[in-house]
Amino acid sequence: MKKTAIIFLLIACCAVKTMAQKETKKFSVGFGIEAGIPTSPLSDVYNASIGLTVRFSYHVGPGFITLTTGGIGYDPKTIPGVKKKVALEIPVRFGYKYIINKFFVMGELGYASFKTYYGQNGNLASTTSGTGIGALSAGINLNAFELGLRYGVNFKSSGGGDFGVRVGFNF
Repeated sequence: MKKTAIIFLLIACCAVKTMAQKETKKFSVGFGIEAGIPTSPLSDVYNASIGLTVRFSYHVGPGFITLTTGGIGYDPKTIPGVKKKVALEIPVRFGYKYIINKFFVMGELGYASFKTYYGQNGNLASTTSGTGIGALSAGINLNAFELGLRYGVNFKSSGGGDFGVRVGFNF
């Protein structure tokens, strides 16, 4: 059953004539894989981040108003004697994507919920907190495909964040 659903999805994606983020299209949806390397002070605790995001775009002026959300996991560094579990970030970022030919620049602001895990008395405990976030991105749109570099900042962690890449497909 799963193979049939995957094959159907691939055929549907290939059969759809995409006009992703063209000036004549008012609305688009894109899915992407984001991967990054945390910057200090988050780099003291985490090795890397990877996740899936969905971006909704609405054409206004020479670009698009965007809403990006999803789930991003942070791989914790190994600490002897402490159990480890991936931390989860659920971002909600609003922004504007300005397009110049096939290239784009984008700024985003938003909020993220972080669920982190830590060792306590030999057990694994967790905490959930929220913070303001921001990101600057630049990249290229090649028809339905998007490739962008992003620097994100977490306002709660004294400027820590991540430097990452997003590979996306827009409908």
